[in-house]
Amino acid sequence: MASLTAQVGIVRAQNIDDDALVRAKMYELLDLLQASIQIPVDARVLVKVNLCLLLDCETGATVDPRLVKFLAEWLLERRSIKEIVIAESDATALSADRAFYGIGWDRILAEVPKTRYLNLSSDERVKVKLNGLFLKEVEMSRTFMEADYLISFAKLKTHSMEVISGIMKNQFGVLPEKLKVVYHPHLTEVICDLVRVRPPDLCLVDGLIAHEGPGPVGGIPRLMRLIIGGTDAVATDHVCARLMGMDPRHVPHLKLAAEHNLGTSQYAILGCRIEDVAQHFAFIPRWRQAWGWVKLHVQRE
Repeated sequence: MASLTAQVGIVRAQNIDDDALVRAKMYELLDLLQASIQIPVDARVLVKVNLCLLLDCETGATVDPRLVKFLAEWLLERRSIKEIVIAESDATALSADRAFYGIGWDRILAEVPKTRYLNLSSDERVKVKLNGLFLKEVEMSRTFMEADYLISFAKLKTHSMEVISGIMKNQFGVLPEKLKVVYHPHLTEVICDLVRVRPPDLCLVDGLIAHEGPGPVGGIPRLMRLIIGGTDAVATDHVCARLMGMDPRHVPHLKLAAEHNLGTSQYAILGCRIEDVAQHFAFIPRWRQAWGWVKLHVQRE
């Protein structure tokens, strides 16, 4: 039997409208993982959030800003932090700035010291060479690449092309270029490449209100009351798939990651047991997923 090389924690907040309870549960999760949260002294921490839509967290499409605020407070209380950078890049259809200020993240994070927002698409860029499955060279945000510690904060939701959207798909969003849709014909490979470019040191997933159906945008919210955290991107997504009632082997980027020894599917579960909190999400039928791929490739030709 392979040794356990990662940890994934799961906590449940019974009343997600109770800010004090949600904060306590966020702290509980981070405390479960604290032995693995090895942050250098006087560090610049970058938190890449899933905030690429002008939709608030109640839709299940974007991360709850309260959780990011509670994360920042925990970091400032428990670790020696120079700066916390909350980061997102522009999406094909939306500026990250419009989402950050339009949904009110600026107001929620205003009182948290040493914290600032960064649009990765507006940052200075550096070229990164890699022997990727698709990418051989990519331009990345300098602040992203040079941060002392990287936290990826994703949303628990379905995805019409990749089955689920979690930590690994969140890393696709670090691309600073706006027209990311050009990579969709090779999305699975590019997702894996971008995890390789800069693997997250800590993975967090907002599952308070998740998103099912034709995600990551057109689905419907599903109350889960969960917050998930892990030490490995692949392991964390593996758990997220199981929490949604999906076999991880049916998730394209998880299957490809396993084939190329990216991350690990061997992990210890801390906190809640998966079988006690998992639900069966609605996913789009496979024929519809296949038809979507056909239309995409026809449009590209």
